Amino acid sequence: MAAEKRPEASNIAWCITSLGVLLISGGFVFSRLERGAELEHYQRNKFFYQQMRELYEMKACKRDWMKDMEFCRKQEEFHGLLKQFFERSGNEMEDRKMWTFTGSVFFVITLVTTLGYGNFHPRTPQGQLFTVLFGIVGLPVMCYILSHFGRLIVDVWMPLCSSMNSREVRIAVLCVVLVAFILIGGALFEALESWSFLESCYFSAMTLMSIGFGDFLPSSFYSRLAASIFILLGLGVASSFIALLQVHVQLRGEVFAKQLTSWYNTVTTECGGGNEEDDDFMPQSNRNARIAG
Repeated sequence: MAAEKRPEASNIAWCITSLGVLLISGGFVFSRLERGAELEHYQRNKFFYQQMRELYEMKACKRDWMKDMEFCRKQEEFHGLLKQFFERSGNEMEDRKMWTFTGSVFFVITLVTTLGYGNFHPRTPQGQLFTVLFGIVGLPVMCYILSHFGRLIVDVWMPLCSSMNSREVRIAVLCVVLVAFILIGGALFEALESWSFLESCYFSAMTLMSIGFGDFLPSSFYSRLAASIFILLGLGVASSFIALLQVHVQLRGEVFAKQLTSWYNTVTTECGGGNEEDDDFMPQSNRNARIAG
């Protein structure tokens, strides 16, 4: 028993060490390459926003006796709408600290897990080149780490069921764990972000399925930290569930294909036998023509 635990402990230690090296090195390099470009991006967006405001803004609305006029109130509302439009289009003006060290660590996790949130990407040529090189090295390492973490989580749940040799039971257990992850993620991100519970569950499900549309993205430090832990723990379980379900569907499909082939052979045999019986009522000239054909 002790001999079995020793390799397992060394595997866990290797996974944790490799994960730490990936996150620290990637976070350091990406923050150095991308942080300056991020700050310039915010300054440029502020400049364009002010330029657009000057095209329509009436300076007199800043005076106290004009602030309550309907035109000035509408103008202030339009300021807010214009700012929201900028932010929705990826032209944020406030520092979201996406490429600080902690933000870069979160990007590394999304990179090596192939999540790839669409609105979180490097802007500099150096950052894009390093993304390619880092992805080539980090992807196989992270795949091993996720599979190991997923197996550890599943091994905790499996003894709770009696018939573990049944593939259907294993799929059911993984499905329950996966749904539990989605619901826990929904409650967690609802508390950390200004999202509804449904939106948080949607983000959790898209993350576990490694889709990562990018329409929802953690914005605060604690939210990114929670998302990082959620990804590392949940993706392994989701991958195990999908792989086991794929094997199950493949085996079921092979059984169905055999049954369909057997039914087809039976039908063709019966139809062929019926044609031979009909030969007794067929004229001799037609039978000779059929044989010659």
